[in-house]
Amino acid sequence: MKWNVERRRALYKGAAVTVGVLLLCCSFLAVPYIASAIPAEFGSYLTEETPPTPLAALRADGKPYNAGTSSTDSLPSDASENESSREESDEPATPPEPPEGALTVFADSFCWYTDPAEATLDIINRTNYTVDLKEYLTRQYPVSLSPGSQEDEPIVLILHTHGSESYLPAGVDYYLPEEDFRSDDPKETVVSVGDMIAETLESLGIPVLHDRTMHDLMDFNNAYTESRAAAREALAEHPTIRYILDIHRDSIFTQNNICEKTLTEIDGKQTAQVMLVVGTNQDGAAHPDWRQNLTVATKLEELLNNLYPTLARPVNLRSSAFNQALSPGALLVEVGSCGNTIEEAREAGRLFAISFATLLHKNHRIPTKSY
Repeated sequence: MKWNVERRRALYKGAAVTVGVLLLCCSFLAVPYIASAIPAEFGSYLTEETPPTPLAALRADGKPYNAGTSSTDSLPSDASENESSREESDEPATPPEPPEGALTVFADSFCWYTDPAEATLDIINRTNYTVDLKEYLTRQYPVSLSPGSQEDEPIVLILHTHGSESYLPAGVDYYLPEEDFRSDDPKETVVSVGDMIAETLESLGIPVLHDRTMHDLMDFNNAYTESRAAAREALAEHPTIRYILDIHRDSIFTQNNICEKTLTEIDGKQTAQVMLVVGTNQDGAAHPDWRQNLTVATKLEELLNNLYPTLARPVNLRSSAFNQALSPGALLVEVGSCGNTIEEAREAGRLFAISFATLLHKNHRIPTKSY
């Protein structure tokens, strides 16, 4: 009888151990199913991943992150802090993986020479006028400043007729076929490049007024009318302004509809290329003095070639006026193309600004600063 009791106890213990082992195994096997049932919004808290920033990630549909007039409006409350800490650590953000169906951007240099030591003055002439840029180098500089104007009042106006023209996020070299390369977030567009140009010019002693209005947001077809009105208002309020820089970006696609970006390397940095666009009166605009604008552009192009070979594409002479009759110092500047990243475009803007400041220091006896 005693033996039977002890035997039953042993059997119970064995059964309990077996059941415990089975329960433990089942718990491990159930972990993947439990994890898959957790809502996606809790994923970032479990993995402690940094929320995506406007210039470091694409939306789920593959387009650049749009967040209205401020890139922090639609981000989690700690996103700006994460971005700030990333910048302080100087660690490059990891670009997101290309979404399904994404196309790769093709990079190429769009200046017409290959050896920087042989930088040349070139022109894309889309008018019926005969132009020799070397002859324009010998012309008298057509812009003069009022005495003391550079001390207090702006002499350069920067504006954006097509302010919604955007670039790809940092580190991204792909896009979706339906991408329109437009954004209402100034941090992703030519407005950001204008910020860089303005900051660089100011640091070099050139007073600037930067109109950050996106004149194409409300009515694209009326953009030049809107920007012309803004420029006239600025000129009336600040009669010291002599230069008007309308900052754009190009849109380049191959015959096979593959997006191309302008690209060169200067001082070890990848940078977009810039193109000076000069308007004329061929299409009937009241712009009889367009050759003065071309004189400024030609002398600036020579400086760009001397300071930063391969940065500048050929001067582009067009039949439209582009509001350049407002001032002999008015120029349209295309910085990069839609395939460039915002970082490449801003670097090009910085180098352009240094060259432009050099032009102004040279022709207006503005005290030179180190750059």
